[in-house]
Order: sequence, then C-alpha cells, then structure tokens
Amino acid sequence: MALDLREKLADTLRGWTAPPIAKGKRQAQILAIASNKGGVGKTTTAVNVAVAFARRGAHVLLLDLDPQAHVATALKLNRGNGYTPLCAVLMGQLREVLEVALPTPWTRLTVAGSDKTLVETEMALSGKIGRELQLCRALNITRSHYDLIIIDCPPNLGTLTLNALCAADHLLVPTDMSALALEGVADIIGCVANLRNTLARPVEVCGIVATRFDRRLLTANAAITQSMTELWGDRLLRTQIPQSASLNAAHMAGKPIFDFAPKSSGAAAYDALTDELTPLLRLSPQAQLNLGWDQRVQQRRSPPS
Repeated sequence: MALDLREKLADTLRGWTAPPIAKGKRQAQILAIASNKGGVGKTTTAVNVAVAFARRGAHVLLLDLDPQAHVATALKLNRGNGYTPLCAVLMGQLREVLEVALPTPWTRLTVAGSDKTLVETEMALSGKIGRELQLCRALNITRSHYDLIIIDCPPNLGTLTLNALCAADHLLVPTDMSALALEGVADIIGCVANLRNTLARPVEVCGIVATRFDRRLLTANAAITQSMTELWGDRLLRTQIPQSASLNAAHMAGKPIFDFAPKSSGAAAYDALTDELTPLLRLSPQAQLNLGWDQRVQQRRSPPS
C-alpha cells in the first residue's frame, strides 16, 4: 500500500511539474473496433480502415490496446529507440496518449502501440477506482490533434476493452459468419448497453461488419445474415469483407492491403467499408471537407446530365 501511495504521489508531482501539452485545433471522433471472439479480422479491419481514412485526407491515430501488439506486426513498425508502449499512459507515468504516438510511413497516420506488458497493466488497473476511465482521460487533449482515433481492442471484454468502450464515441464489431459469432456480437452489444446504464457512457454501435465472408457458403451465410438482421436490423452493414488470401499475405508482409494488393477484392471491400462508415462516424465538417465526402454525396445526388 505504501508503494502504491508513493507511485500516486510521484504521478501527481509529474503532472504538476511537466510542461502543459498544447491543445490542437481538431476534435476527433473515436471508433473502437472490438469483438468478444478472436480470429475475426479485428486488427486487419482496424489497420486497413485507419490507412483508408488517412489516404483520403484525415489525420488518424491508430491505438493498439491488444497486448499481442498485432498492429505493429501488420504495419511492420520498428519498436526500437523512442518506442514507449501505452502502458506508460494507462498507469499514469505519462499524461496523454499523444506522448507515446509515433509517426508511420503513411502520411497522416500515427500509431500508439502496445506490448506484452499490457497484460500486467490490465491486472494492475483492475484494482484501481475509476479503472474504466483511464484511457478516456488520456485522450482528452490527444483527440484535439486528430480527425479520427481508431482503437484496436483485445478479443475479450476485460478492463482494456472496457477502457476503449468508455473512451469511444462509436463501436464497430467485426464478425465472421458463424453461429458462435452471434453470441459474441450479442455479448459486446450487451456490454455497451450496460455501460450506458451504469456509467452513462455514450458509445453507439455504428455497425456490425461481416468479415472473412466466404461467398461459396450460400446456405450458412443466408441463415446467419437473416438472424443478424432480425436481431440488429440496419446495424448490420452492407459491406462484407471477403475471405482473402491477399489480406492474409498483406498482414504477414507488414503492409496495408492498399499497398500490397491495391486491385484485390480485399482492398475494394475496405474502401467500400470506409465509404459506409464515413457518414456514420459524424466527423467534423472540416474532416469531411478534407475527405471530400461532401463532394461525393453531392455527385450522387446530382441528376445525370
């Protein structure tokens, strides 16, 4: 207990003596990408959606909250000198996620990474008062420097995922087309409802996206799609991410699909998903202008000449 008290005092003193962190001129929307089931392409979705928005002109922070650190692998990021994992922020050694965010080779894309010490951090957080709000506090100024913050969550509903959901404005749930997936989606949507009721957190489920979609399984796909539509209605997005060797190979190569196989079905699907998400995320007017969204909407509404 004495050690814990000394750590708290040290954290407080650091906050008093450290120079203030400058506030930016943006106001990011925060999107958590979470699933209670592993192996559904969660990190692949987080990485490629983040790159897609950055390619279109948005300033994006991709935050890896999974101790397996798959984001660093998927983008082949160097975790050498200057790399500080998120645990330093969650444990109060640093004040803002902005302090551990590093640039990437992709313009306008920044990453705040993790490592295996997040497992220990999660255990330490479980005994803290207000443990679900640690990340939310650490994004207070950070979000003013970005248009969009995307959080890749662990494949469970533990303390780290709860932190992401409490910090987020929106939730995207990737799911494969299996009977077990229905239960996993129900669990995480139920968790969101509980957070609204108990902690008054405003996170909204902006969509459920089918991943690793095998078009050959007609009967199974139809049955699962019908069940999802009956349960969650228009929350089931139109875009389906196909089962794709190119997506797997891109992950292994440490590249987003747009660089690895830009003409593949996987690249087309993530481009379509970005289109579908843009109006749902309610980005700032300036961010929408940077993305060219207003122009694309106007073009679709204009009658043919």
